[in-house]
Amino acid sequence: MQRLISLIESLANWRGMLILLALYAIVFGTILVTLGQLQEVTGGYGILDFDRGYSPERVNEVLGSYGPEGMALYRRILFLDIFNPALYALIVACLTCLLWKDRGPRWLALVPLLAALGDYLENAALFLMARAFPDVPEGLVHMGSALSLLKNGLLVVAVIPFLAGLALWLLSLLRRTLA
Repeated sequence: MQRLISLIESLANWRGMLILLALYAIVFGTILVTLGQLQEVTGGYGILDFDRGYSPERVNEVLGSYGPEGMALYRRILFLDIFNPALYALIVACLTCLLWKDRGPRWLALVPLLAALGDYLENAALFLMARAFPDVPEGLVHMGSALSLLKNGLLVVAVIPFLAGLALWLLSLLRRTLA
């Protein structure tokens, strides 16, 4: 845990943030371009990552719309999604670290990493579903759906320390301005 906190603290500066933001822009930008291509191939279907839970019928509908070309595009998205959660979590962790510096416990910077963990668990389930398609076990779909809901909940939890730190920073800024 101390190593993770030290890593975040070492990245929580302008240089580290610019590098993380540039990498995130490349990865997420490529995901968005590939997602657009996937939607063209599938007639508007995207990826299950954006659903808040899903049923076996929904999984079959979405994955069934892909075809070989769509599955190749989806595999690219799944590959890029190896980097995406770590990058967005590190960015929010660094911002949280900066906002809480000398104000509170250092471990608050680790909370955004929970969102990445939830995202990785969901991505593993989605990978297994795509690999098993068209014979996706119903239990896997239910597990993936639960992990999707977990990921969304952890995303909310992940931004709470950031938003609280931002509010405290803005209050201190306002106090200094009014003083």
